[in-house]
Parts: sequence; C-alpha cells; structure tokens
Amino acid sequence: MKPTKYCLFISVFFLMLSCEEQTKQLVVEVYETSASGNKLQKLNNFEAAEIAASINLLPEKEFQTITGFGGSFTEASASLLNRLSKENRNKILEAYFGEAGANYSLTRTHINSCDFSLSNYSYAPVDGDRELEHFSIDEDRDDLIPMIKEAMVMSKDGFKILSSPWTAPPWMKDN
Repeated sequence: MKPTKYCLFISVFFLMLSCEEQTKQLVVEVYETSASGNKLQKLNNFEAAEIAASINLLPEKEFQTITGFGGSFTEASASLLNRLSKENRNKILEAYFGEAGANYSLTRTHINSCDFSLSNYSYAPVDGDRELEHFSIDEDRDDLIPMIKEAMVMSKDGFKILSSPWTAPPWMKDN
C-alpha cells in the first residue's frame, strides 16, 4: 500500500448559546488537503476514533501571530526552474503562488550565497569596502530575481518576502 501524503486542518468553533460560560457548545470542522486533489475540502462524513483525544483549548492564552505560510526562493530552485519550459515553470509557480494553488503568503530568500546557491558569492565582495561602493546584486539577476518577479505576477494577493544573509562577507568576519 502506497502511503498518501495529506494535510488535515481542524477548525474548532465555539457557538455562544447565551452569555453564560457553561452553555458553550463545541463544534469541530475537518478540512483535508491531499495529493489526490483535495484542497481544503471540508469532510462531512468521517468516523470518530474509538479512543477519544483530549484537546484543551485555552482561548485566553495567546502566543504569537501567524504571519503567513510559504517557502523559500533559492538560487538552486531558480536555476532548476530555468531549465524547464515556460509552460512547466508557470505550472510550478502557479501551484505555489496561484489562487488555484497553495497561494503562499510568506516567502524567504537569501542575501549573498547560501547552502542552496550554485557557488559562493557576496554582494559586498571587495575587502574593506565599508561604504559598500562595490555592492552588487548581479549574481542574482539571471535566476533568483526573475523567479521572484514571476511568482509576484502569479500571486493575486501578493506575499511577504523575508530576506536574510546566510553569512557575512568573509572580510567582515574574523573566525
């Protein structure tokens, strides 16, 4: 039997029947996203497990805000996408950023090279260039930046991009 990859989202809602705390009724809705094509498909007919799970909800206890969901733009992924036909590249980007796809809302990319780059490079390659007179993003103009721009076109709602350096240029480090 081949394992099926899927993601299950459970939404929990309280129905307020009155202002009294003890009159809340718990309603559970189950949504499935699967490799077989379900995309946040609401499941109405499902069997309850014989062993009940205990879920403690503490709505008054907040931890953090979810900024979004998504993935990373890397030089390696951009290089591979550029080897595909325009049609196949669009299908892949649509699957991640399109309205009919995952509709990513948060992405990340690297400043300078990273473990997923084709070579080691720096935007500030000149030793001691504290004024960044030789700063350049030319390394990313052929692959990475065009991929990000194509994804932006695919995304109806747009997405946030977190950019962070994998490491500082060698001349800025002493280790």
